Amino acid sequence: MKGLHEILALAVIDRDDDQIVYTAQIDPIYTIGPKVHGGSAQMLAVNAAHAAFLEWTGSEAPALVRADGQSPVPVAITSTYLNAPNPGAIELRARLVKRGRTVSVVDVDVVQDARTVITSTVVFGILDHGEPHRSRPTEARDLPPEPPADAFFLDGSPMTEIIHMSPVLDLALDPASFPASRGEQGEPVIRGWVRPKSGVADLPFVTLVCDISPPVVMNLGIFGWAPTVTLSTYLRRIPSGDPGAWLRFANSSIEVGRGMFESDHTVVDSTGVVVGQSRQLALIPAKPVNGPAAG
Repeated sequence: MKGLHEILALAVIDRDDDQIVYTAQIDPIYTIGPKVHGGSAQMLAVNAAHAAFLEWTGSEAPALVRADGQSPVPVAITSTYLNAPNPGAIELRARLVKRGRTVSVVDVDVVQDARTVITSTVVFGILDHGEPHRSRPTEARDLPPEPPADAFFLDGSPMTEIIHMSPVLDLALDPASFPASRGEQGEPVIRGWVRPKSGVADLPFVTLVCDISPPVVMNLGIFGWAPTVTLSTYLRRIPSGDPGAWLRFANSSIEVGRGMFESDHTVVDSTGVVVGQSRQLALIPAKPVNGPAAG
């Protein structure tokens, strides 16, 4: 089993003036069902883009897991999922598209078995800092900083048969916004808490968390694999908090169509500051299955 930081290990296998090619290994725990979790795959692409950017610019800035907010880091990532990758070996092919004073752009292709499975465009900039001009209430901020005893915890639940990441993270869902766990239906909104089992939440972890929620269509009685078509993630700030602090998230949809639905994550840290946001377009499950049983 590879921990959250171990999965970020990269090895250079080729480089030229236009491209750096890395290889990495995706452990089976980073899967939803048999396929690699989309947020985990995007996390790897972001890490490869940052490593390549540091090399191209000759920067002495720290690695992404130790980013301090003083140097350019990925702030916007858009990934298109051409095929669902499997756990195992992948290549990450990074190309510098633009180096600018305010923003820079790196493209990363995830390749497996000689086939491109994910393409990502990663925009670099300086993270937000200081007091925002305006920050409106969010459903994530309405949650208490820590999950209550009656939260739906991933550990020990039947959902571990599908979501395999419990060895590396703690996940708890707000029972009021997850009626699917009780065999009931409700609004397409799921809220919850998440934290790494060791260490503190960093920018790679925030990238993963921006795709951590179960599909909100579960609350409409629609179960099964909801493949991601495209996922755009915004990294806003480095989370505050000591080891053991929880991030809070809210995931919602305003338009669930017959074939597709959009899904928006907002992620806040223990102080209530927005640290990440995302929007994805996903397919309605083609082969519905039975919903989860409460555990």
